[in-house]
Amino acid sequence: MQIVFFIFLLFCSYLYAQQDTITMDIAVSTDKTLSIGVINFEVDNSNWSKLEEMPQKTIARDFNLSGRFSAVELEQYNLLALSRAQAKHYVSGKLSMSGGQAKVECKLYATNSREVVAGFAYTSSVEQVRASLHKCTDNVVYQLWGAQGFASTQMAWVSKIDGNKQIMVADYDGFHKKQLTRHNSVNFMPTWSVDNSKIYFTSLRNGKSQIFERNLAGNTDKLLFPQIEQAFSPSVNPKDGTLLFSIIGQNGTDIWYGDPQTGKASRLIFSKNIEVSPSWSPQGTAFLFSSDKGGQPQIYMALRDGSDVQRVSFVGKYNESAVWSPDGERIAYCSMDNGKLNIYTSAIDGRDVRKLTFEGNNEKPTWSPDGMSIAFSSNRTGAYQIYIMRRDGSGVIRITSAGENTSPVWSNLNKGVP
Repeated sequence: MQIVFFIFLLFCSYLYAQQDTITMDIAVSTDKTLSIGVINFEVDNSNWSKLEEMPQKTIARDFNLSGRFSAVELEQYNLLALSRAQAKHYVSGKLSMSGGQAKVECKLYATNSREVVAGFAYTSSVEQVRASLHKCTDNVVYQLWGAQGFASTQMAWVSKIDGNKQIMVADYDGFHKKQLTRHNSVNFMPTWSVDNSKIYFTSLRNGKSQIFERNLAGNTDKLLFPQIEQAFSPSVNPKDGTLLFSIIGQNGTDIWYGDPQTGKASRLIFSKNIEVSPSWSPQGTAFLFSSDKGGQPQIYMALRDGSDVQRVSFVGKYNESAVWSPDGERIAYCSMDNGKLNIYTSAIDGRDVRKLTFEGNNEKPTWSPDGMSIAFSSNRTGAYQIYIMRRDGSGVIRITSAGENTSPVWSNLNKGVP
C-alpha cells in the first residue's frame, strides 16, 4: 500500500490545486475537412446477428474519427443533399454471404456523375467484417488524400475492473475489446512496440513499480530490467525499439534508457529533481520529459543521450505528459487550467499554443499515427472515458462507455496500403 500511495503522490503531487496555471483561453482553429456521403449498404437476407452495426455506420464513424472527413449519412443517393453538404464523393456498397463467408463490396463514387472512382472487395468471416470496412475507409483516405489512414489501427488503455487497473487492447474505435492483464494489482502506462506485436506496461504486482512486456501472441508477462526497482512510464523508440523510462531513486526520479532485448539499462538525466513522462521523437534522436527543476513541472527536450536539455513549455505553471506529433512539428500535452486539466498543443519551440479541451479534466493525449487526430481520457460526463478529437480539438467522439477508462495509447501504422 505504501508504494502505491508513493507513486500516486509522484504522479499527482504536481497538481497544485490552489494555483491556476493558464491565465488565458487560446482560441481553437478549425482544420478543414472534406464532406463525404455515406449511403446505406445493400445487405442480403443472411444471418447478420453477429454484426455490431450496419456497414454504413462503421464507415461513417471511421470518416468522422479520421480528422479528414465529415460524413453525410443518407439512406439513399440524394444529389441535392450531397451538393448542399459540398460532398464531392460518396461511399456505398454491398454485404453478402456465400459459403459461410462474408463478402464486403465497397465503392467510392463521384457525386455528380455517380461514376465509380475506386472499388474494393474483401472476403472474411462475419466476425472480421468490421476489419474489412476499416480497410475500405483506409483505401478511401488513400484515394482522396494520398495518405495512409488509421482505421485499421488499435488502441490500448487502462480500465478499472473489479477494483484493479488492467491493460485493455481494442480496435482504435473501441470495438473488439480484449483484456490483457488479469493480475490482482495495478497495471498501467501501456505503450506499443514498433511492430505492434507487444505491449510494454508498468505493474505493481511485486509490491514495487516495474516494467513488463506482453507479447500479444501469448498470455504471459515478461519482467524487464529485474535489476532495477521502481521503474515506470516506458516509451518506445520508433526506430530501434529501445525504451526510455523513469526510475524512483533516493535523490529524485530520473530518466533511464534500456534495451528490452539485452536487459541493459543506463541513466540519462542526472539531477535531484523529478523527471517523468519521457516520450521519444518520431526519428528517435531526441525525447521530451517533464521536470520540476524550475520549481514547478514543465516540459523539456533532450537529445538521445540526455544532453542539450532545453525547456519547451513556457505558458502555464503545470505542463506534463507531452507527446510528439508524428511529423515532429508539434507536441500535445496536459496543462492545469483554472483548477482543471486540459489538452494543449504547441510548436516544438513552445510557440503557437492552442487549447483543445474545455470541459472536465482531460488527460494523457496520444496522437493518431498520421497526426490528424488525438485520443485522450476525460471525466467530462462523470467517470473517465476515452475520446478522440481532431487535431484542432473539434469533432470529439467518445469511444468507451462502461466503467472507468484512462491513459489511451495509439498503435503504429501497419506498413503499406491495405
